[in-house]
Amino acid sequence: MGNNTPDLFDQLHRSRQRFGMARIEMGAMLEQARRTEAWRGRAENFGALLEDLCLNEKAAYQYMRVARRFFFELRLPDDVLHVLATANMSTLDAAARVATEGNIAEIVTVVCTLHERDAKAVLDEMLTGSDNEVAVAPKRVREPKVDKLVRLYRELPDDQRIDLRNALRVVP
Repeated sequence: MGNNTPDLFDQLHRSRQRFGMARIEMGAMLEQARRTEAWRGRAENFGALLEDLCLNEKAAYQYMRVARRFFFELRLPDDVLHVLATANMSTLDAAARVATEGNIAEIVTVVCTLHERDAKAVLDEMLTGSDNEVAVAPKRVREPKVDKLVRLYRELPDDQRIDLRNALRVVP
């Protein structure tokens, strides 16, 4: 191999870190747009905004969950975010589900030192473990069609939600 090999791998690592930080930053901006309803006037609903931005909905919500926990709630310093940014997004998403102020050092260590598969196993154990500090209810598994209907309902403007509830004779 040539003399430039170490530089190449350093550049790859830095690129990966920048990509990870861009996803966290995008998640923070999307979360802010969702919270403040800044999408109004630009799109019919938040889901339509994601479509207009050509963003995969599942990925966007992962970015948002990660940003919500690590950036907005735990307010991690930039140096910690830069370390976390090199991790796989699905691993960061799993970490965001269990991270607290009390266990963040352990979470960072798990995410940054273990292989993705092992890190996810440890994080899953933390989520379901009896000594878990986080009060997170396990996600109820629904049929994909039901999930799609719930997602579509949530994307409806208020007046259309009311019309749907009236059609189904559902009292809010």
